[in-house]
Amino acid sequence: MGTTLESRTAVVTGGSSGIGLATARLFADEGARVVITGRNEARLRAAAESIGPRASWIAADLAREAGARSLAAQLAGLGLRVDVLFANAGAANAPELFETTEDGFDAVIDANLKSAFFTVTACFDLLADGASVILTSSVGFHRGTLGDPLYTAAKAGVRALGRGFAGQRAFLDRHIRVNTLGFGAVATPLTGADNPDVARAMRDWATANVPVKRPADPLEAAGPALFLAGAASSYLTGAELAVDGGLAQL
Repeated sequence: MGTTLESRTAVVTGGSSGIGLATARLFADEGARVVITGRNEARLRAAAESIGPRASWIAADLAREAGARSLAAQLAGLGLRVDVLFANAGAANAPELFETTEDGFDAVIDANLKSAFFTVTACFDLLADGASVILTSSVGFHRGTLGDPLYTAAKAGVRALGRGFAGQRAFLDRHIRVNTLGFGAVATPLTGADNPDVARAMRDWATANVPVKRPADPLEAAGPALFLAGAASSYLTGAELAVDGGLAQL
């Protein structure tokens, strides 16, 4: 067990599977008390048990402002000050482009952009001075041919939020850093890793399109989050780290 986050409290949204769960496990292994959040209580309970005694969970629908406020209220009720906030919740829920209704449009924005905005603003007063805020984005918006336009637009908004939050005097005065992780192809349930046919298709796509010839494992996505959470990244704020195997870089 490491000590990078010893005596720190980390909140990981979307923490019951995929990148969120891998990151929560890594944070706990590095000494943090971890609170994972999501909508499904049974999955959260199982995930927290799999992480171990350093983990607990809070159920909240962060696609709604009320859910973010509920998360903040429950964290406050536990008497926690948050040293690391990983706003990772999101969904690959974009419908077919020319079949997108207004409700479908709103669902994508709510899950991927509104959730990040209200998670950070609702929890801001609970952040410790010097805290690290990490947002999950996607590198897809850097190239028009990567991903669905609506999903990547939402993730572009998350990247803009990261820069915008970081530059706010309220964050700077308290030395709260805000950085963004831009992911490419990561093998998670969100991208169909639980379905053998979908997982195979994703591996084939990554072999053909990603410079390193494969998708990332969730732990490879968690490692950069640990870097941003700890003191090694103390001079970074407003930055985007592309964790994409060169997909949008080369």
